[in-house]
Parts: sequence; structure tokens; C-alpha cells
Amino acid sequence: MHRKYQKGALSLFWAAVFVGVVALAAMVALMSARHERNYFSEALGRFTKTDAGQMIQQTSQAVEKAAKPEATAVRKCTVNGKVVYTNVECDVANPTSRKVEMHDTAGFEAPKIPAPAASQVDSPPTMEERAIEKATR
Repeated sequence: MHRKYQKGALSLFWAAVFVGVVALAAMVALMSARHERNYFSEALGRFTKTDAGQMIQQTSQAVEKAAKPEATAVRKCTVNGKVVYTNVECDVANPTSRKVEMHDTAGFEAPKIPAPAASQVDSPPTMEERAIEKATR
């Protein structure tokens, strides 16, 4: 039995539509780069201001809130002979477990450069500057 039309998963029409959408996205990305604007984020900002966008944001926030477990204290304990910092494996029943205080730090800071000594400020540091100073006197 011969079929008149192909019974495939993807027809030539839908392949052309897909390639067109990809080409349009690439063109918008190149235009964004040329004009130093992000058209994708601007479109997303406009969409989120609509009623449908607000509804999607509220739904996603509710899902995140429901899926996110409550924060528990980080504890230090010994598991299989190794010291572990975790909030999952260290129970209060574990005798080696103890609560760890967390401190928010500013991270690493660059070392401060010491102020130059008074003798270095008065005398020129290089021979060239000394020669220029001697010649101008």
C-alpha cells in the first residue's frame, strides 16, 4: 500500500518555521549587540508588566516557596571518621554534633599600602628626577 503523503514526525513546513524562528532570534541578538541594548530583557520586562506576566510571576514564586525547605542550622559532626559541616547528616542525637555559628564576612580585602615616609616624600625617588632638579637650580 502506497501512501500519498509522508507520515513523519516533522514536515518540511514545520522545519521551515523552526529555522525561521531561530534566524529571527539570531537577528535580534545581533541587533541587540550592535545597538548596545538587550532587546530580550526589554521584551521580558514588558511581558512581566502585563496581567498574564504578573500571574506567572506569582505562580512561580509560590512554587519556589513551597519547594524550598525551611533553613536549618549548620552543624559540625563526624560521619564515617570524617569531619562534616552540613545541615542534613548531623542530627542532634549524634554525640559529635554541635551547632556552628555563621558569620557574614566582606570577603578578602586587598592589603593596605603603607604611607610613604617623610624622607621619601621630600627627596625625588629616581636619578632622572634628581638630575632635573639639579639642572633647574
